Amino acid sequence: METSETAVSTIPNRRRETANFGILWGGHFLSVFSSMVIAPLLPFYMERLGAEDEASVLLWSGLSLAASPISAALTAPLWGRLGDLTSRKIMVVRALLGSAVVLTTMGFADTPFQLFVLRLFQGALGGVVDAVSAYAASEAKPQEQGRVRGKLEGAIAAGSMLGPLVGGLLLSVIGYQPLFTLLGVSLGLWTAVSFFGLRETRRERASGSAVSSFGMGRQWILLLGDRKVRLFLLAGIMANFGIYGLLTVLPVYVKQLVEEPSHTAVWVGVLQAVNWASVWIASSWWGKRNDRHPIRLNYAAASILCGLAILMQTMAPSIAWLIPLRILQGLASSALLQSVFLTVTRSSSVDQLGFRMGLSRSILFTGQIMGPMASGTLSSLVGASKLFALHGLAIILSGVLVWVFGKPKEAPKWLRQESGL
Repeated sequence: METSETAVSTIPNRRRETANFGILWGGHFLSVFSSMVIAPLLPFYMERLGAEDEASVLLWSGLSLAASPISAALTAPLWGRLGDLTSRKIMVVRALLGSAVVLTTMGFADTPFQLFVLRLFQGALGGVVDAVSAYAASEAKPQEQGRVRGKLEGAIAAGSMLGPLVGGLLLSVIGYQPLFTLLGVSLGLWTAVSFFGLRETRRERASGSAVSSFGMGRQWILLLGDRKVRLFLLAGIMANFGIYGLLTVLPVYVKQLVEEPSHTAVWVGVLQAVNWASVWIASSWWGKRNDRHPIRLNYAAASILCGLAILMQTMAPSIAWLIPLRILQGLASSALLQSVFLTVTRSSSVDQLGFRMGLSRSILFTGQIMGPMASGTLSSLVGASKLFALHGLAIILSGVLVWVFGKPKEAPKWLRQESGL
């Protein structure tokens, strides 16, 4: 009788967990979707705002693209710490609301400089991905952390795939200002859904905890003092370097393979779409695998497979050969960053989780910034295929480092003898 009553009592909890995750997944998706709608349109919007020539358009577009990640990297640890000390639900609501207000305001910008400033605010006031990740990780059962992380990675992939496609269609129908307003209103509505729908069930306050006892500088030392976390963060930087560095060189490489240069943009869109679709498909599978098998082995296998797929693209005899290779790249790359963040999650106590996630995100942003910078700097010295090879090798090397140096150290002989091992 007691067993049946216990089973019945767990049903509302499961429904609440399912509803919570659905809301978090939706916020995750909408945030990434909105960002991916905006990014490809920035050069065209800069022209509309008064950028006078191609050089000016490229300058302001580059500054605006970099503005949001840089300001997010600076503020992510602060928001994470505040979430640890107060409420992670409030951090999700805050991030959604901040993004909604900034996106709506973007439609009323009059100059490129104003849009640049708004992009700074978008990164500083947003941070939906980090807020959602910390909330989901704190609510998930330890044995389900990988599955949850994998599903959230799927939300990123879905938003990244659908954002450019839907954004281009909407722009042609309603124009810039209504598009920004629509995105802002959508996030605003989801803010209300999150405020009224989310329920924190595993919340532990940080009173008297490590977060309240140690300052931010000390937390940096504690995070980087963990050998395994340090290794995975380095691998994550290298993975970001490779993945984001390819974004800059892909159009140049595709142009060399297509027969008609006018078809370049179409092929780039197709290749990006199949890549993100593959990430979406495989992310949950890798997450479940991380729950059952060592993350070190999964990361090493996925990174080597991803890097090899990129290297093989440099030998493609025609543009059509890139499609299966981009699919393979996406299937493998979906394991990389989620494995890094899962490692950080498992190394953190509940009252440190938001802060450590924010710190880790800030560290990983260095790879996201360095990759495109390296492609742009080296493009005048080496060809596009060699740049592809460079980024593929960086990803493979990250897996080799995790494989070689991530093996758990064996306990000292005296400790094994006392433990009977």
